[in-house]
Amino acid sequence: MIRKAFRELLLGRKEFILSRTEYKRALLTSQLCLVTFFLCAIYFLIDQYNHVYHSWILQCGCAILSIICLILNRARYFTTAKILLAIGINITVFSFSQVEPQEVGLYMFYIPTSLGALAAFGYEERWKGIILIFLPLALFSISQNSNFTFIEKDFHREDLDQLNLIINFGGALLASVMIIYFLISTNYQSEASMIEHEKEVTKKNFELIRVNTELDQFVYSTSHDLMAPLSSVKGLINLTRFTNDPDEIKHYLTMMDERVENLQKFIRDISDYSRNSRIEIVKSPVSVYKVVQSILENLQFYPNAVKIDVTLEIPTDLEIVSDLNRMQIILSNLITNSFKYADLSKDNSFLKISTALLDNHIEIKIEDNGLGIKEEYQHAIFDMFFQATEKSEGSGLGLYIVKQAIEKLNGTIQVSSKYRMGTSFLVYLPLH
Repeated sequence: MIRKAFRELLLGRKEFILSRTEYKRALLTSQLCLVTFFLCAIYFLIDQYNHVYHSWILQCGCAILSIICLILNRARYFTTAKILLAIGINITVFSFSQVEPQEVGLYMFYIPTSLGALAAFGYEERWKGIILIFLPLALFSISQNSNFTFIEKDFHREDLDQLNLIINFGGALLASVMIIYFLISTNYQSEASMIEHEKEVTKKNFELIRVNTELDQFVYSTSHDLMAPLSSVKGLINLTRFTNDPDEIKHYLTMMDERVENLQKFIRDISDYSRNSRIEIVKSPVSVYKVVQSILENLQFYPNAVKIDVTLEIPTDLEIVSDLNRMQIILSNLITNSFKYADLSKDNSFLKISTALLDNHIEIKIEDNGLGIKEEYQHAIFDMFFQATEKSEGSGLGLYIVKQAIEKLNGTIQVSSKYRMGTSFLVYLPLH
């Protein structure tokens, strides 16, 4: 709260400045205005307390000028404020250095005025800063080679020299530290931003390489998988032209239907892939039990489905906040695979689907005793178009889409499988 009030004092309530660097330069200018004002005020009070009155007009004038520059800076007249402040400080330092002994170190203020000119204008307007550097150089040269002054001083208080030296050193040091800190801070933020940008570019390059690789593979595989059933159907059509046997024609039609069904499955996989990649996440309350039940109902007429004993260990009132479409894609692919790759040679083929709540996540376990996956293939089952068994009937997109959909929902998936013994998938999804 205090920090916000201080910034409003320095830059006003409407402190929006398009460039962050320009914002920090404006902040630096206002801070230097305040430092100048307080130094003038301190000197004025000390002189008044010690009955030294020869310099009060110049002290008040410099203090008023610093307030005017602060007001101009708050009003977005940045360049005018910087130039007036630099000129005012340099002339004030020159005037006092002509009548005060060099031992009090007034010339030290020429250093922060030069640094401030370069820092406040920056590289884009560096010529303005360079021009303003010549002002303290010229005034210092004049002070060393002439007796010209704006102040008339008839006497000198040696007892105040030590105090003046401490104030001058502290003021010059404070201003210089503020300016150097500004430069270091700006440079750090620029480097941090550049490093972050490089990381983002590297990440996007890797992502682009991955997408291009997948796109090449996708185009090649889809063209092959689309052409294969179409070519097969076309061949079967040609065969029907050379026979009038009803049984043979019926057999050919059945084979055509199987090819078309495979083609439809492949197109559905492509559709799921596209939807998962392009459609934004839409969160809503999702009943895990109802989603699983709906999928199982659609699979009840799957070949040999009656031979698989399905067990559900899912609370009927369990709900999570997630994307319904992606949940259906994930669970449908995993459950369908358990039906598709069931080991029907076993007497007790089963599929078990269970859930468990873990902190802020839900664990969905899909376990079967089907054909299983050979160990050497398990690392690649989530790759695009990968098919782990010779019995594979699908496109090889299913598990790839599952993993992509889970990652979209900020979840993870694990697989454990033994060949000829069964497979277990563990899906972890956020509850909210």
